[in-house]
Parts: sequence; structure tokens; C-alpha cells
Amino acid sequence: MAKQKFRLKYSGGLFWLIFWLILFFPIGLVLLASQTKIISPDVVLSYEYGGLQFWLYFWAVLFFPVTLLLYFLNGSFVKTGK
Repeated sequence: MAKQKFRLKYSGGLFWLIFWLILFFPIGLVLLASQTKIISPDVVLSYEYGGLQFWLYFWAVLFFPVTLLLYFLNGSFVKTGK
């Protein structure tokens, strides 16, 4: 079985990502999920949220499972390319 190598690329500010992952983990996850690309030699996967990110952060603070529902049911999509 051949090993597949891939890279993660975060397009936001690393300071804010680390800050929110330490201070309040759900907001850090929302940041990571909304601005991350997975890059392999064959495919680039880009996760994007089509709605307003304000609502993702709002629900991450109040009740995190609603954030997951918004992200997966209300406009998240994966763009693939080479």
C-alpha cells in the first residue's frame, strides 16, 4: 500500500487561529474549517462556507452543535482542483 502525503494550508491569520484554539476551542474549529485547504499531489480540496460567517461564530459561542448543522447543511462545499 502506497503512502499518500498531503499538506494543510490555512489562509487566515495563524495568531488568531492559535489564540481561539487555546481560549475557546469551538471558534478555533470554525476558523480552521472555514479557511483550510488540503493539498495532495493529485487534488486540492478547499472547504468553504457560502453563508455569513457571523452566524457560525455566534452559534459557536452559544451552542456549538448548531454551528455544525449550519456548516454542513447551509452552504458548505468542497472545491476540488489540481
